[in-house]
Amino acid sequence: MKVSIITATWNSEKTLRACLDSVAQQSTVANIEHIIVDGRSSDSTLAIVSSYPHISQVVSAKDRGIYHAFNRGIGLATGDVVYFLNSDDCLYDDNTVANVISEFSPAYQYYLGSVLFHDSATGASYFTVAKGSDQIERKPCHQGFFCRRELFAQFGGFNECFTIGADMYFMKKVMQHTTGLVTDRAVAKFSLQGMSSSNDNKVAMMRQHAMIDELLYGDDALQELPEKLALQTQNTNHLKQLLLNMLQKKLNLSNFKNKKVAIFGARELSQAMCLLLQQHINVVCFVVSSSENTPQGLTLPVVALNELNKQAVDIVVNCIEGKHESEISSRIEEATEAVTVVSWRAFCHPNADIILSS
Repeated sequence: MKVSIITATWNSEKTLRACLDSVAQQSTVANIEHIIVDGRSSDSTLAIVSSYPHISQVVSAKDRGIYHAFNRGIGLATGDVVYFLNSDDCLYDDNTVANVISEFSPAYQYYLGSVLFHDSATGASYFTVAKGSDQIERKPCHQGFFCRRELFAQFGGFNECFTIGADMYFMKKVMQHTTGLVTDRAVAKFSLQGMSSSNDNKVAMMRQHAMIDELLYGDDALQELPEKLALQTQNTNHLKQLLLNMLQKKLNLSNFKNKKVAIFGARELSQAMCLLLQQHINVVCFVVSSSENTPQGLTLPVVALNELNKQAVDIVVNCIEGKHESEISSRIEEATEAVTVVSWRAFCHPNADIILSS
């Protein structure tokens, strides 16, 4: 099996070497066709590219953006499977492509793996979770997505009407109509400094993702939209109240004194709660559902839920923001002995001082 890896570049000299190294060092580099589609860079991007002998094809011309570049790359690709790796991203390890090839059976049209998100500015990192959600909820990253080349003839290339969501539209179409492998195996490292990571672009992405879901799933997606918006509004209001409670010193943590406390989750909210609570009580670790998705760069140990009993924790603060928060609380109680589970929302109540002390 040959894998065509398409990398779009434009003045990418600062990040490109790590990307190209991650491909050149693959154990199955002989099975890789690496295509560089450049937007006519004015820096040393093309000089860097020329120093990598594994690269199969290079084209440099003005383009209309990254999706136009990706579509150019599709036209050049000759591999059985196509994959898109941004110039500021890397394959996860030297055996990534070998693992994908070994698991890409004839029955599969696509392969969706996990991606390690990393913020070089803060040092924070976390894995996406490919499994465990339905197709409407799932938000695949193209850095984790391999698909058969003929799918582009079947479904078309990337629709440039979507300025930031064309990859999501294509992937969800493929996943809706074909069969593939969805796994939490990590396949790439994603830089949070890219185009989709700014706050303005995140808002645009949310809007385009809503349009995509309406186009692909129709009434099912529309029925879930009010619930999602209500949950987002609720979370926002809770976070505002949490800030007020902190500033007004209304968090009574006397019941937490002399207790070992763990934080369930490891994303931004969990890290913020940890920093807040550490000023007053003994927080010993973060807890995650599976050690396969352990974030990096955290200041405390990260423990899988099935190993939490070994920590002799007294209290777990559940920092899940989604609709499955109560399900997670039940799983924590089932997995541990005599532990108290406290929702992060308890710290966000106007009467938090009373609730937390009761």
